Formats: sequence, structure tokens, C-alpha cells
Amino acid sequence: MAITATTSATPSLQATLSKARLEQAKREAENAESKVEALQQQTEQAEREVQAKRENVRELSTRTALEDTTYMGQLRAARSAVAPATQDFLVRMYAATSAKFAASGNALKSSLHGRPFINTLGEPTGRIVNLSI
Repeated sequence: MAITATTSATPSLQATLSKARLEQAKREAENAESKVEALQQQTEQAEREVQAKRENVRELSTRTALEDTTYMGQLRAARSAVAPATQDFLVRMYAATSAKFAASGNALKSSLHGRPFINTLGEPTGRIVNLSI
């Protein structure tokens, strides 16, 4: 009868396959962890960008509100510095002293009783008078 070895120094095929699967699973887990870290960094960067954009929106909104208020104040203060009675006097004086005004075909108003000039907001701001010769 011959004596055969029941154990060998080389691992079995099943043990080798198990070890290979274990190594592959470890590599896949490490790859997944590195992907998670990369995605977390991208998420943090995107959140920083969102915060910066929101801050920019707040700043522009505040600036716009201030500019609108300032602009509206300028519009309200943009009334003519010359009183309507003075404007009427100047129109009458010019019409009385300048025969050229009525005969020249000038597109400016020649009527003393014409309506005053109206701006884009519908507010009367005065009359247009051609004082050039």
C-alpha cells in the first residue's frame, strides 16, 4: 500500500478563487470610497459656489433697491426750476419780439396757449422755447 499526503502545501483551487474574490471586493470597496470622497469634495465646492451666488444676489438686490430709491428721488426732484408763470411770460415775450418765430416754419410751439411739455412719466416739466436767432 502506498502512502499519500492528505494535505498539501499548495492551496486548493476553491481557496485560491475565494482569495481572488476577496481581493477584488477590497479593490472595489476602495474605489467606491475614493469616488465618495471625490463626490463629497465636488458637493462642498458646489455648496460654496451656491453660497457665493446667493450672496451676490443679496448684494445686487440691496444695491438695486438703493439705486431705485435714489433714481425715484431724482425723478421727483427733476421738476423745472422755472415757475410756470415765468415760463408763460418768456413764451409771450419771445412771441411778441420775434416775427421770425411764427414765419420760419419752426416745429416748436408758436401758440401762447399750448400745453406744456410732458415727460415720459406724464408730468408737465415746462415748455420748449426756441431762444436761438
